[in-house]
Amino acid sequence: MVDTFQKEVQCTLCPEAFEPVTEPKEDENAYLIYCSSCVEYLSISRSNPVRVAFREVLGLKGESLALAMQSVLATCKCGGEFNHDAGGRCPKCIYKIERESRKSGAGEEVVFYCPWNIEELKKSEAKFFEYIFNKVESKEENLKQLIDKFESGQIDAETYIERLDSLRYRESTQVTVIEAWAMILGSDMAFRAAEEHGLIDKYGSRILVSIAGALEISEGKAVLATLTNEMKNWDGSIERELQTFIAKIGGGF
Repeated sequence: MVDTFQKEVQCTLCPEAFEPVTEPKEDENAYLIYCSSCVEYLSISRSNPVRVAFREVLGLKGESLALAMQSVLATCKCGGEFNHDAGGRCPKCIYKIERESRKSGAGEEVVFYCPWNIEELKKSEAKFFEYIFNKVESKEENLKQLIDKFESGQIDAETYIERLDSLRYRESTQVTVIEAWAMILGSDMAFRAAEEHGLIDKYGSRILVSIAGALEISEGKAVLATLTNEMKNWDGSIERELQTFIAKIGGGF
């Protein structure tokens, strides 16, 4: 694995030199990593669970974050590797190849493709779990406590809104790390691990929905089908909340 990027790459197909894209531009939410052999690409968003986990848990940023992301990507369907320099091909040449491919290529059957090298991701599983465990055990203010303080008059409306915004951002980041962890564990373990380690108690039924969403990315299993199957393991309020979600999103499924 490379441990640095060339700041400027000479295109192997034309005289142009270009700078590899390693993160989203300021006005964009994602960037593309192309296969080094064909024109398949993966879109990496700012909110990508693995990217967020690497940044939040491992403290990676900039070039180090981009290198870490590249190292855990699965091999392309063609056998090539996804690389930030697209195999030494500049954006203009990639565009030309894509255009020609669209002209000559017939529609291909869509087959699920996991973008992650799960074995590589597993090397970070212990760090992800340590982060999650510490958050579950922490004494950080949760939503119920915040609402109780507001309703009892301990804090005013302005303070409540400020703390609510902060709590939502904090918990959103934590849930995203849990999504990355769930992809590593897989569908056979993720839900039971979440239950065992108190994630449902801390985050409610929405964490089950988030895990199902993560598994759709890593395993290609539809969220509603996954939740319908998972609902059989619950009763009481969690079961009712999952039923409501499924009915609302899937029209009863």
